[in-house]
Amino acid sequence: MTSSGNNLLPVGSIIAWALEINPDDSYLECNGQTVNSNKYPKLYALMHNTPDYRGVFLRGLGGNSANLGELQSDATRNFSGSFYATNIGHNGTDGVFSMISTGITHENMEYKHQVMSYYKYNLDLNNANIPVADEIRPINRAVRYFIKAK
Repeated sequence: MTSSGNNLLPVGSIIAWALEINPDDSYLECNGQTVNSNKYPKLYALMHNTPDYRGVFLRGLGGNSANLGELQSDATRNFSGSFYATNIGHNGTDGVFSMISTGITHENMEYKHQVMSYYKYNLDLNNANIPVADEIRPINRAVRYFIKAK
């Protein structure tokens, strides 16, 4: 960064950085590291550790966001569906549902025996060509976050 551009941002400003090399020593990476009070007294007066922004998305305050600086856990919108199954027959499934087994059960209802067919269904978002992962995420590109330290 140029020294003229460096002085425009106040201490505590966050920048997104897309390069492997670090910006100049006026910035610290936002990885939870301890702020050196001798080298960065203005930032140390604001915080004793840099925020840790590794692996998280930054979100503007307001709406459904958490409080300022608070980590908000992941979530997804609810999705639901329904279907009918009878012992008369199976009419098929589509979308996120698939039938995985059928069978017959015998129940003893106060000495009256009843035989029922059953169908076991599975819910799997892969069946509807929805991308799935171990996390919920939008399309993204990785950057490193730095905080103006001096």
